[in-house]
Amino acid sequence: MDLKEKYGCERLTVQSGGAMNGIFLRNGLFDFVDIIVALVLVGGKNTSTLIDGDSITTKEELSKLGVLRLTSCEKLEDSYLRLKYEVVK
Repeated sequence: MDLKEKYGCERLTVQSGGAMNGIFLRNGLFDFVDIIVALVLVGGKNTSTLIDGDSITTKEELSKLGVLRLTSCEKLEDSYLRLKYEVVK
């Protein structure tokens, strides 16, 4: 179903966790990615990331994720950064 043709939807915001982000990205459902970076150092092998899901182990699998092209970078208050990317398919 094409949201633009059927409903006139030109833009949809998805605010989710790493697992859902991974599903959307791997299925080619993102055209743009807009990330706010609020730097806090957190880590550990069970810590969720921006894109979770199965590990990428081959070159072919890597191509499913798409390449991101930085379109803008903006410094916000409190040292936050807003990074805007276009997903190159």
